[in-house]
Amino acid sequence: LKDPVFCKCRAFRRRLSVRPCGRTCTSRAAMGGRPDESLDVLLDLAIRAVAFGSRISVAVQAKHRGAGAQAWSSAKGDASPVTVGDWAVQCLIVEFLSVATGVGSDLRLVGEEDADLLKDGSRDAELQEVVALLNEHFPFAEAARLDRQAGARGVPRGRFTEPDVIALLQRGSDAGGREGRFWVLDPIDGTKGFIRDAQYAIGLGLVERGSPVLGVIGSPNLPAPGGDVTRRAEGEGWVFAGLGDWAGAIELGDCLRRCGCDAASGAAAAWREAFGRLHVAPCAAAEAVMCESFELSHRDGDGIRPRSELLSAMADRRLDSMSKYGLVARGDAHIYLRGGSRPTKRPETLWDHCPGIPIVLAAGGRATDLQGRPLDFGTGRYLTENHGILATNGTLHAEILAEIARVSEMATSDGGAEDKKRRMA
Repeated sequence: LKDPVFCKCRAFRRRLSVRPCGRTCTSRAAMGGRPDESLDVLLDLAIRAVAFGSRISVAVQAKHRGAGAQAWSSAKGDASPVTVGDWAVQCLIVEFLSVATGVGSDLRLVGEEDADLLKDGSRDAELQEVVALLNEHFPFAEAARLDRQAGARGVPRGRFTEPDVIALLQRGSDAGGREGRFWVLDPIDGTKGFIRDAQYAIGLGLVERGSPVLGVIGSPNLPAPGGDVTRRAEGEGWVFAGLGDWAGAIELGDCLRRCGCDAASGAAAAWREAFGRLHVAPCAAAEAVMCESFELSHRDGDGIRPRSELLSAMADRRLDSMSKYGLVARGDAHIYLRGGSRPTKRPETLWDHCPGIPIVLAAGGRATDLQGRPLDFGTGRYLTENHGILATNGTLHAEILAEIARVSEMATSDGGAEDKKRRMA
């Protein structure tokens, strides 16, 4: 029998369907979904998109496992790496959402990757590999079942081309802002971990009027709770999701099996039942576990932790990617601190944090910048009104903010003496 919850949801979708009128869509209509789209419907689509993106990323990592970084990655303008996995995942998710939401090329999406490196002809081999990956791994059948208007039909089965890849990557160039809804996507967060065969994540969030309201993170290499996050967990992997006051997690393999079944199993209510409910773990500061980036350059850039006896004494879990938000939400860790209050540091990007914030908040945690201010996702593609990120289990948040303020004040009052000593050492 069909799931009655899904049948109701599907009928609701059909009532909303409209055929294209032939006019150019306004900024209000060209959204992450139509303006009247149910967030439960978008949660269903986001879970599916991230699961399918995780699947293609696993295929890329398996194909290139053991090869050196230079063999399958390129350097972007900011010297950060990008791989065919980044491009393939972004194309897959953009195309899937474009079709499944019914807005086609009017999809609003702030994506990390662009087509610049693939347009000049110097990386034809990588471009061809992305095309082949999409034709092999794109969920054509699932997308067809979710397609709700003729004008939004996607690429025919097995027919992705090089121009399609360029066009799909260019759809991730939305400027963001405070108007309406838009998606935020990091196709491979923690690309260095992806290359090392360690931790990485696929992150998809939805922003509405400047606030992140929905987040889904796929962590294909993450172990079960309590496992070793410093290496790839064979045959495991998790998907985290958060919307409103609900947050949950499910094993990636189970999630993909449900995506491949009749679409009745994909209604938001069915996902909530399938996912295990997430709750942050309360603890005293002396017992807290802190998440830090594996890469030294991405850690506490302001030197807050080394100056604090409280923070320095905490146990830590170091791993790449926004999977750290998942660890806090499921109680494997209690604090995620990312420095960034120095004026010279580039502001944090939307795609590094938008998917994780709704998950931590729905699990009972808190998230602010390092000065305790709410995170403002309506300022474009960067969090220009915020400095750094602090996500906690909630009970520790005020104490950690006070410690950061105390340490920052000490660092200012000493005239930067400690910084001078480190530079001279």
